[in-house]
Amino acid sequence: MDNKPWYQKQLRILQTVLREPDVVGYDAESVASYLEDIHANCIVINAGGVVDFFRHELETANPNPFMKEEDILRDLTAACHRRGIKVIARVDYRGVDKRIYDLYPDWFTVDAEGQPVQWAASPKNPNPLYAACYLSHYRNGHAFRMAKLLLERYDLDGIWENSPFQLGACYCHTCRKQYRQDKDKDIPVGGEFSDTRYEEYREWKAESLNRHFGEFREVVKAFGEEKIYCAEIFGLFYNQYASTSSDLYQVKDDFDFLVTPLFTANHQPLSAPAMLTKFLRALEPEKVPIMLFGHLGTNNELRYISSPAAETRIWLWQAVSAGGSLWNSLFNGMHPGVTFDRRNAYLCKDVYAYMEEQEALLHGQTPMADVAIYYSRTSNNRFGSGDREKDAYITHLMGMEQVLIRNKLQYRFLLDLHLTEEALREVRCLVIPNGACLSDPELELIRTYVREGGQVLVTHETSLYDEHGREREDLGLGDVLGVTYKGLRKEASHYGYQMVRASHPLTKGFEDTQLLANWGTNLLVQPLEGGGADTPISYVPQIFPQSPERAWPKQFETEFPTCVDHRYGEGRAIYYPYGVDKQVWSHGHADFSAILGNAFDALLGERRLVRSDAPGSVQLMLNRTAGGYLLHVVNTTAAPVRPVHEVVPVQDIVIELELSCDKVERFQPLREDGGATLEQTEPLPDGGLKLTIRLAHLSEYCGVYVATHE
Repeated sequence: MDNKPWYQKQLRILQTVLREPDVVGYDAESVASYLEDIHANCIVINAGGVVDFFRHELETANPNPFMKEEDILRDLTAACHRRGIKVIARVDYRGVDKRIYDLYPDWFTVDAEGQPVQWAASPKNPNPLYAACYLSHYRNGHAFRMAKLLLERYDLDGIWENSPFQLGACYCHTCRKQYRQDKDKDIPVGGEFSDTRYEEYREWKAESLNRHFGEFREVVKAFGEEKIYCAEIFGLFYNQYASTSSDLYQVKDDFDFLVTPLFTANHQPLSAPAMLTKFLRALEPEKVPIMLFGHLGTNNELRYISSPAAETRIWLWQAVSAGGSLWNSLFNGMHPGVTFDRRNAYLCKDVYAYMEEQEALLHGQTPMADVAIYYSRTSNNRFGSGDREKDAYITHLMGMEQVLIRNKLQYRFLLDLHLTEEALREVRCLVIPNGACLSDPELELIRTYVREGGQVLVTHETSLYDEHGREREDLGLGDVLGVTYKGLRKEASHYGYQMVRASHPLTKGFEDTQLLANWGTNLLVQPLEGGGADTPISYVPQIFPQSPERAWPKQFETEFPTCVDHRYGEGRAIYYPYGVDKQVWSHGHADFSAILGNAFDALLGERRLVRSDAPGSVQLMLNRTAGGYLLHVVNTTAAPVRPVHEVVPVQDIVIELELSCDKVERFQPLREDGGATLEQTEPLPDGGLKLTIRLAHLSEYCGVYVATHE
């Protein structure tokens, strides 16, 4: 690890997004001392763009009006470097004040009527900005000149570009001319930007953004390979491709590490940081995955006051447990110890200290996996939405992950860009949560995987569309799933049910009921003739509750299954033609979790990497690391409300691990929050060892390292 560049090692970052008056009395030594105290090894600080925090002579100079003779970049860089702390300059070219806009109006975005576009336009915004066109000299030539000036003048360690993306379409002269030249057509007008009519334009816009990233990276790297370039891109939980033509896939090659925001106030699941970290690790295994969060209000609505400490701590431990680095963003004050709300000023200190102390083990972890979740970028781009009510992709992943956590099943991601025969050979069970848009080559790889003995769990519209979002006449994986789609969808929300019509491993636990909950849209499918599929649960037409006397159907059982178990070749496929995974998250009825839990029991059998009597509110993650394994135990037990204000300790937990080794060399608790002891080791029938571990007490988090001989 010592031979790697600094940005390929663990990063413990603080970002201070300074307001204009924060420059008054700025004490660089105090900031550097605070960073040292909390065990941070990098700071990100304002440099220029919207407001300049250093003086320069470029044509768009907009110096902070509170600056006098001080030079905070010079002072902070010197103070931090004396302590071995890296300094990254934050630049932001999203827009400018009217004074600069009036000087160079051709650099800025206009709408279809030729009117200037304001960034985050709102009548309540007292400081509107004129949005910069992503093809303009301002975002490119001028931005590159400023970056060169910063790197020439200061001993900075790199550049962070804030808000490099642009919402919607730009109809300025430059964009119209370039698009017509490249595509021989005009930029679409009217409707929603997420409409399919803008699909080609969004791709063109994404290519333009990629070109910008590549050129900006070259500018920075001209000053040395150790200088980093990275930019702000929202990903996974914030599906912004439809609005900004940007996602994490397209940036992975140009950035020196992968970072994306994930704030607690948006009420993502408490496991979201681990899920994000696993996704980033799968996207680019050689680059450090970083979660950007905030210990204050954590979103744009409440940037001045503290977030709930207990929930934020869960957030941090989740990311650390998946092998992630952390980036704490502060939006006011010189540093967290001297701002208005100092209640969480040292919330990260012991977490950062733990990360530093155990860096050799924590950094570069890879998840052990009972199952691999298949991520389809095209499906997310077409069906995903930041509005969870409208979303038809990420909520499927979120619900599926909740079931995996509840059943203590370990998982990793398999991304579509890494789908190969070789990659699938490493997968014990493949899970495809509503992978609606799959190409023919993807289908063939999945088909071969199952035919040769693979296990697959599939939900809803998986394979109903091609990679361009065009609907197929039938499910592309219909032969694997053992069904044919009849071309009809039925809504089952509010009054939806399913009929248990046969005793089967997939109906385990439903012996005392004939009906189960249903919700959302159901695809009406039928088993292939002679295909031999088992269909133990079926669709029930909606039963409207009014009037009660007539709230009954003529027939409960239909010919349309909602659960299909099919043997294909040497393998097995279990298919649910509705969003059972989404409903775990969106609806929450216990039937949905139980249905998927039965499917995993059927596909995985008795062998599990992790078993435990811990409640479902305790998450266990098992990862490979240098010389052995890391077990992380994160406690989310609390009152049944969000945000979490108090974590309730859990007592006397027993955990069983199945490890591929023949000997335990060392059992080492890394954080004494659990009183972890190794009670027993015993050989497994097919090789390897089963370890029995007991935690006497778990407050927040426990980490255990098991050094092994294999």
